[in-house]
Amino acid sequence: MKIMIVDDESFIRMNFKTFVDWKHHGYYLVGEAANGKEALEKMDELHPDVVFLDIRMPMMDGLEVLRQLRHTSHSCKVIILSSHNEFDYAQEALRLGACDYIHKPNLTQSAVFEALERVRTLVNHQPVGDHLVSLQQNMEKNRNELKTLFFRDLAVGVVRHEWEIEQKTRLYDLNLKQPNVLCIVILIDQYDKVKERYNKGMEHLLGFSILNILQEVLHRYSELELFLMSPKELVIIKTYSGIRSMNEILEERWGLIRKIEKTLKQFLNIQVSFLISGLHTRLLDIPKAYHEAQESAEMLFYEDRSNVVVYEPGSIKEVNDKALFTLFEQRIRREMDEKNISSAISIVHEMFAMIKEKRSLGRHATLEMCVNLHCQIQSLMKEDSGEEDYTGMQEIMSAERLEHLHLLLIRELENLQESYTDAATSTNYKIKRVIEYIHQNYNHDLTLNELAGYVGLNNSYLSRIFKEQTGSMLIPYINSYRVKKSLELLKEGKLKTYEIAERVGFNSIDNYYISFKKIYGLPPNEYRKTSMGK
Repeated sequence: MKIMIVDDESFIRMNFKTFVDWKHHGYYLVGEAANGKEALEKMDELHPDVVFLDIRMPMMDGLEVLRQLRHTSHSCKVIILSSHNEFDYAQEALRLGACDYIHKPNLTQSAVFEALERVRTLVNHQPVGDHLVSLQQNMEKNRNELKTLFFRDLAVGVVRHEWEIEQKTRLYDLNLKQPNVLCIVILIDQYDKVKERYNKGMEHLLGFSILNILQEVLHRYSELELFLMSPKELVIIKTYSGIRSMNEILEERWGLIRKIEKTLKQFLNIQVSFLISGLHTRLLDIPKAYHEAQESAEMLFYEDRSNVVVYEPGSIKEVNDKALFTLFEQRIRREMDEKNISSAISIVHEMFAMIKEKRSLGRHATLEMCVNLHCQIQSLMKEDSGEEDYTGMQEIMSAERLEHLHLLLIRELENLQESYTDAATSTNYKIKRVIEYIHQNYNHDLTLNELAGYVGLNNSYLSRIFKEQTGSMLIPYINSYRVKKSLELLKEGKLKTYEIAERVGFNSIDNYYISFKKIYGLPPNEYRKTSMGK
């Protein structure tokens, strides 16, 4: 499958290129575009199978791209990239032909592959025409799968009419009524680690195992439907048509959540998080309820231990303090550049405490900042030790909680601090060896190449760290030591000046005179007469 990325944010496009091993999973990233106009031109040239398309872009937005695609021969499938405040646009995009969407705040490697798997499923069940018609034609053969596909369409807003819901309610015997409609999204915590328990190619069994176990234990609950939205996400649609007391609804909802949590821990040893929507009056409001549950994932990002978040109107702050946190980032960078890693760590602690308190910097912006700092840390690590950590980026991009990002960044800074300490210890030892070598071989023709080779460093690096640790350049240090050693021979008075110069390693009498005068203020002959009385 050929993949194309269309987004005006270079950060998003870079993520797609770096945090996914496309070829390993059978995909080929054939191109990218920064706006709709450029995207249409490249589609004509590259013929992608799947396009990840941002909605809000300059020059031509994603909706206009979809409108124009309807009048072309392109058969590519479009997956929308949307922000949490673009739900109406996302719905319109689905009506214009997009087949799926990903919330940018939840953009991860697993979310990308899950969307691609849904596209594969959709293609397999859409030989011609509208896929709902196709589903009806194959109903008897794939009843459970068709029911799941209907619920997915319902959740994302493709189903728009009450008669469609009534039709499918009869067709699939759906156990849902109205009013009091609720959506609960169940997310598998640390999904990438959990799926490693399964052999390669069998990871999908995890979702089906969860589904089968929960269907067994939840059959006693009335007015409940459970379906698999993706390998790491299950969705419960629950209605309370016969209950009018809010306390009763809350009590039953809490019991349902604890039952699911206990069951999955007991049978599969996995932990999950719950995203809960508000109550709605109609089944046609399920897309809104699902969207509220997805939005509340942003709140879950800030929680340290709680695994249950209930949607509250206005809880997602529209204020963006990115400028404030850019100043934090600049302060951290400055301290790192000056190798004040302890200060950088203190600022990181301060910054994350403020992010958690204000909750005005979303997951996406926090990730972007952490990636930037990670890249600088890695460049410093590479410069200092020649080593670079390629796993850190993946860990950052898959982090589900703010505290996890905090700990990852602190760990990287501590590793950098440790590398500096190790490097300082190592270079101190090497400079000590260089000095000892000079003291033992000062009377020979010492060269920078010889000294650098002796301690396994390159010439420029040895010169730099020698100056940092001794306060003197290397060659002047050698000449200074030779001059000091010549004092003993001058004092004896047995050798002539040029013989002394040769004896202590100077290759010319002029160099000896210049170096001696620079230190003692007099040429060696005069110094012997005035200071030594000879």
